[in-house]
Amino acid sequence: MRGRADSPFHLNLWYAGDPDSRRATRANTFIRSRGMTLTRADGVTVEDWFGQYFVNNIGAGRDDVARAMATQARRMSWVSPSVFADVRLALTKDLLSVLPRHLTTPQFGIGGSDSIENACRAARLVTGRKRVLTFTPCYHGDTMTVENLCGFPVTRHGDPRPWAIKSPSAHALRKEAGGDWERAGALALERAERTLRRHGAKTFAAVIVEPVMWNSGAVALTRTLARGLRSLCDRHGIKLIADEVVTGFGRTGRWFGSQSVGLVPDAIVCAKGMTGGYAPLGAVVFERSWGAWLRRHGFNHGLTFGGHPVSCAAARATIRLLKEERLVERALTMGRLLRDRFEGLRRAHPDRVAEVRGRGLLLAMELAPGRAPRSSRRMTAAQRVASITGAASRARIQLTTSGDGAAILLMPAFIVTQRQIDRLLDVLDGALHHV
Repeated sequence: MRGRADSPFHLNLWYAGDPDSRRATRANTFIRSRGMTLTRADGVTVEDWFGQYFVNNIGAGRDDVARAMATQARRMSWVSPSVFADVRLALTKDLLSVLPRHLTTPQFGIGGSDSIENACRAARLVTGRKRVLTFTPCYHGDTMTVENLCGFPVTRHGDPRPWAIKSPSAHALRKEAGGDWERAGALALERAERTLRRHGAKTFAAVIVEPVMWNSGAVALTRTLARGLRSLCDRHGIKLIADEVVTGFGRTGRWFGSQSVGLVPDAIVCAKGMTGGYAPLGAVVFERSWGAWLRRHGFNHGLTFGGHPVSCAAARATIRLLKEERLVERALTMGRLLRDRFEGLRRAHPDRVAEVRGRGLLLAMELAPGRAPRSSRRMTAAQRVASITGAASRARIQLTTSGDGAAILLMPAFIVTQRQIDRLLDVLDGALHHV
């Protein structure tokens, strides 16, 4: 995940032996997580409402997942990704029990970014083409290659790739569509077709799309756009890849976000909730004929720790808990409750809350620009959001925002309770009164 210069992401430079280590204090260093609560070294607990960047679905600190990982580590801690391993075969069977029926052939990686690259390589291999189309604003990963597929400029130390082609998403075209999401989706489809035509449709290997674009603020594909992309790819022999790194494994109230928006992809890429955050693991899962082609012709791609046995054990335990505790269904139920409560805030603050959107427990509340309290100064939507997230932080609630900062983004663990929702809404309601 990419972060701003002041983002916690940049703490991965870590501080050991660095004179700057004084920046790490008891008040900003976490030592424990349980459920959706984080504990700092100073003893303060914080409620996490963005799932530690959309990973936490089953809740942190589950002993049964830890036991499954420990058992696997004792029996077979690691084995080359190029050989068959019983735990990988067992995980494949578990995946087939929850995946759409036409998706049959997984290749395991380490996380989302390398699995996106895996999908692109496989599409280029099977089609003999190079270009890949994505929609802006989007996020697909953060390697030097994959950042080219995202909806922002490559980093100043990056390497622009001419084969990565962008087209505006429905979110980018919403104003042009007069705020009508169906119309915006139709415009996005028209622009995508125009972009393919301009560059030569037969030069494109793949189109990559998120069923619900979290970076845009939980913007779901309209069913018209989902069907239109399928038809467009079929006409031109292009592989349609669904980036389900965030939306997979129950986040939208269905096992996969594609199912919640009517998208039928040729492959899905998953990570994050696949193991509930207990271990790093990603996968690209190909449809039957694509997978058979790769098996027949060979596909030389893989990383040393791809499909790590301990990670596979964590994924198996996560899938088991999602099934046994009906947590996917719970994500749908609690998502509806949370959305209803958000709609209540919108009705109570019509001049402040512009829109509520999303699927399941991937929800956003977008704010409207307005006047600052006791002042004639205008506030942007992002400034209003910053004010509210600041108030939530003081109440020890962690929130995150959409990429443009105009929407509050919520992705709590599926074990979230009504009591926790009530507390969050009380904090947000109070903050909206004073924004």
